[in-house]
Amino acid sequence: MPILPYLDKIPTVGSDVRLAADAFIVGRASVEGPAVLESSAVLRADQNGITVGSHFHIGQGSTVHVERHTDTRIGAYVWVGDNAVVHATTVGDGTRVEDGGLVLSTSKVGAGSIVAADALVSEGAEFPENSYISGTPGRRIRDTTPEERAETLAMIRAAFGG
Repeated sequence: MPILPYLDKIPTVGSDVRLAADAFIVGRASVEGPAVLESSAVLRADQNGITVGSHFHIGQGSTVHVERHTDTRIGAYVWVGDNAVVHATTVGDGTRVEDGGLVLSTSKVGAGSIVAADALVSEGAEFPENSYISGTPGRRIRDTTPEERAETLAMIRAAFGG
């Protein structure tokens, strides 16, 4: 079963959460649903909590994790691509973390933002709403466009068959 306790903490998983056979939700995680966890995706809430809003997608080989002193909060309508890491951070509604993106501890990515493929959001970095973040370390390059924000929502709708 891909939903596992950690010590005495049991994940809370809402309706219509679809997990690949080798995806896992562990510990003090709360996934509102609907959500899709692709192959080898992991939400590991061992030392702290993970809270995930509705309409969440996480791609193959991606991980959401916490630190003892920092939980992870993910808003609604968030897309995390393949081989990405979201670690002890806050990610706003309607945000996209593209393939290979890394979002590290105590950072904050505002709603409607895009973390470009292979970009690194450094520890403690904060980005306002509608930021297009690229590079290593990640920098705010520009505002996301209405078309990019619509594309993120379309990707989410497609993940849920609509």
